Amino acid sequence: MKKILSILGLILTFTVCNISFAKQPYVHGGLKYFDYGLESGDLQTINTSLVALGFSSSTSSTDNSGVGFEFGVGYDLNDNFAIEGSYVDLGTLEINTTTTGPAESIKTEIDGHSFAFAGVVKFGEPASHFYGRAGMHSWDLSAKVTTSLGSSSDALGDGTDPWFGVGYRHEWFRIGYDYYKMDDSDITSITGSIVYNF
Repeated sequence: MKKILSILGLILTFTVCNISFAKQPYVHGGLKYFDYGLESGDLQTINTSLVALGFSSSTSSTDNSGVGFEFGVGYDLNDNFAIEGSYVDLGTLEINTTTTGPAESIKTEIDGHSFAFAGVVKFGEPASHFYGRAGMHSWDLSAKVTTSLGSSSDALGDGTDPWFGVGYRHEWFRIGYDYYKMDDSDITSITGSIVYNF
């Protein structure tokens, strides 16, 4: 049901251009560099769980980053306010674990996507301005674990939470910082995107 509502919300964003007060539609898309916010305590939890399963020792590591993308549509309602709907690929967080007793190499890959909706406040001229975005996003995560015996994939979780971003647009290019809340955790990203006004 959440996915259906997210798709309906994206369609609604597309159709807002028919409302008489909508000034100008645009599309935007670009790459996102994620920081997943995983802490050393989170890795230690993985290691402790594996030792509890019977391994003699466990060591886990991650670069705590990944690359995804965002693509969406927006509508300038006036010079200072717009609304946007986006599809966000959340990239892939990779965690590598090495155990002893028995020796094993375990790779865990966590990836997902999100449908995000936001209001956008702009400060400056239409072609060059700072902006703030705030709204809600409906996210879905899955995990894939690979060992010497094979691999297994499973759903990890989903939900709907707030998100916000700040950034700067100059003509057709904008760069921004985004924060996504996900239950008791969060991820952040630096986003570089191209904006095309119709």
